[in-house]
Order: sequence, then C-alpha cells, then structure tokens
Amino acid sequence: MSSAQISLRYREGQFTPSETAAITGTPLHLQRDWRSQGLLRAREGGRASFTPRELAEMRLMMRLRSLGVSLPDAKRAAVEAAPGVVFAALADHQMRTLAVDGTAEEAAAYIGTLEDTGDHTYMLILAELDGMDQVYRHAVIEDGECRLLHALSEDAADETVEAAGLINLWAVAAAIAKLSPRPLFTLVAPKR
Repeated sequence: MSSAQISLRYREGQFTPSETAAITGTPLHLQRDWRSQGLLRAREGGRASFTPRELAEMRLMMRLRSLGVSLPDAKRAAVEAAPGVVFAALADHQMRTLAVDGTAEEAAAYIGTLEDTGDHTYMLILAELDGMDQVYRHAVIEDGECRLLHALSEDAADETVEAAGLINLWAVAAAIAKLSPRPLFTLVAPKR
C-alpha cells in the first residue's frame, strides 16, 4: 500500500473545557479570555470542545508564555509546532492516543496494514502534516522569540545562544497522551 493509496476514515477526539484544562494546564477563565481574543476557535452550537491539535496548541502556548514569549508569538509558534506534537503523541504513545473501531484482532490487523507502508503516512494524515520535515523536536526560547528545531545540534545551541528556555516537544506530546482521558483519534477500519 503506497502513501498515495491510504484513505483514512476517522473520528477526531473532542475534549471538554474541563478536560482541556486538565490536559493543557489552561484554566477555564483563560480559555474564555483566549476565545474572546480570537486565539481559540469560537464555540460551535453553544458548546465548547477542543480537538487534539488545539490541545497541543494550548499546552504549548502555556509553556511558551511561562518562558516569557509574548502571547501573539506563542500562538504563532504553537500553531506551527502543534501538528508535530500530535504526530509525536501518535507515534510514541499509540496505545493511549489511537483506537480502532472493531475487535482487538480487527484493530491489530488494520494497524498492521497501515504500518506496512513503513513511513508513518497514516499518522501524518491524522496530524495534518505533509511530511516529516514539519515535525519539530525542540523549541528554543531566545530574546523572547521561539525557534523550532528538528534536532538539537551544536549549531542550534552553540555558545552564542543564550536561551531562556528549551522545550522538548516530544515530552509535551507525552504529557498530552498521559493526561488524555481517551484516544485522540479513532480509526474506522474499512469493511472487508
């Protein structure tokens, strides 16, 4: 099965404001404030809920703000990094973040079929990424700015860089996976 042939049917997890507060550390009053400022999606149908990507954005915004990054810059960096965080949660914590409708045997067979591509295509699709080049591993905070890095190298953090903070984005993904009360995504296996 090539990556061009993968067609996924899935349900994206929806998380209540209270669940989101527990997962992201974003208090309810701050969620309301950010929504009124247009930093979070407006409520739909009178009920607020958040997607896995929004969970990643909020958790990153909270971390970046704690390291002195301005709210607009934190939002920009969080939007760019969030899909990679979702990918990391799926890649490293699949048992907690991904479910498949059906029996355990059907689920295992379907995941096996998807993994036969060997290139994580289905996880990239779920995370809304075009490729691995959009998956970042670290965020370095320097002079109130956030730089997203694919890897920490001597060039990225040489003696001229005086970072105010470093965020391991894969650790952010691990925290989301650990704190989520249910899978981030549920795959619907095709009928045979």
